[in-house]
Amino acid sequence: MSPWGLVMNEHQVFNRDEVTVSDLLEPNSKALEMYQYLKNSPKVQSYLRTANRMAVSRLGYTDHGPVHAEVATWNAIKIFNILDDTFRPNVVAEGIGDTDDARLIVLASTYLHDIGMTVHREEHYQASLQLAVPILEPKLETMYSDVSLATDIMSFIMHGIYSHDDDTQCLTLEAGITKLGDGSDLTKGRTIVPYHKGKVDIHSVSALAINNVIVEKGKKKPLRITVAMDNPAGVFQVQAVLEKKIRTSGLRDHVAIYVLVNGERLVLSHVKRLFKVQITDPPDDLKIESK
Repeated sequence: MSPWGLVMNEHQVFNRDEVTVSDLLEPNSKALEMYQYLKNSPKVQSYLRTANRMAVSRLGYTDHGPVHAEVATWNAIKIFNILDDTFRPNVVAEGIGDTDDARLIVLASTYLHDIGMTVHREEHYQASLQLAVPILEPKLETMYSDVSLATDIMSFIMHGIYSHDDDTQCLTLEAGITKLGDGSDLTKGRTIVPYHKGKVDIHSVSALAINNVIVEKGKKKPLRITVAMDNPAGVFQVQAVLEKKIRTSGLRDHVAIYVLVNGERLVLSHVKRLFKVQITDPPDDLKIESK
């Protein structure tokens, strides 16, 4: 076991069912306490199962249920741990909390970002906010003796949930990490059910090509995300999901994407012409405070 959790490489097929977020969290931390609360909450788990019914059974979309919540959060915490060497989370830089508070914020916003799918796919990020607040408020008020501080922490979590939408610009480092954690859940296990139910389109075929997504410390940029696939159809998923989220994460200048097709490096700039992806610039990136 590495300090970031499971040891992965581009030749492995990622097993989404083996991921456990608690492997990445320090004992006796606030982040671990929040994770255990959400993981063991019958209401949260029921919302996630219902969200998956809406996504997979009714719409034929990819997994948006308990496994996606776990994998996205696992990705986000790994990314947080990597970027913590370089950047200060906003909750720290703004003098509100410490690194454990920042990790709790990332964990809670990522784990709950899709529960609004229980209502509808359209504007589900707003429904996620409405459902998440009454779940989180009592727990935060027991964890933080100062109600004002609990409310501040809640505001960060709310921003992370709201900003996971592709077109919404993230304004905190914590929200940007939540968005990247969500966007990095690309592997074939996420789409296998709708595919076998007859959902055969570029989205499902592309996702089925992706074996693994590896997040690690980069060399030229602080974070490197490697997407390993067995055929180039997976590039569509990288462009349509991951790149789009990176561009509004506030971290676009700090993330390198590597694409490997059967172990061979593929240059994304050459493939964009093939798929004719039109990408416009979002508003100015968040000014991230370096350590």
